[in-house]
Amino acid sequence: MIMKLLLLFATAFIMAGCSLGNDGDQQAQNVAGAWADAYFNCDFKDASNYVTPESQKWLQYAASNTTEQDLKLLQEAGGARVTISDSFDEANDTMRLVTLTVANCLTVQGQTSALTKEGTFKVVVVKRDAGWQVRMAGLPQSGMQSRD
Repeated sequence: MIMKLLLLFATAFIMAGCSLGNDGDQQAQNVAGAWADAYFNCDFKDASNYVTPESQKWLQYAASNTTEQDLKLLQEAGGARVTISDSFDEANDTMRLVTLTVANCLTVQGQTSALTKEGTFKVVVVKRDAGWQVRMAGLPQSGMQSRD
């Protein structure tokens, strides 16, 4: 009887652990998606709600280097569209690496900006006391861009 009870508790504990991991994945994806939608549409104020405190400087830098022409170019294209991958390259209790694809993203080419049809970005999402947040170590860099 005791063995069955221990087995029941062990099974419940393992099932709860699996479900917590999936919840963490979903929460990290939600934060990454909300951040990316705001960031790539140049809504840096909203994007600041999803980043770690040390990441704020990168949002300020991006905002200070975004021109009216950039905003017009993005608006004419219908805005950036974000798609999140379901898989994580790295995952542990406090970090997820979320891969996302962004259509119509602004890229800097010399002194001017241009619209790139599609870029792939890896976003680090960390768990802090306040919940999941994007950690920016710089401006997002596309790992793969189309030649447009």
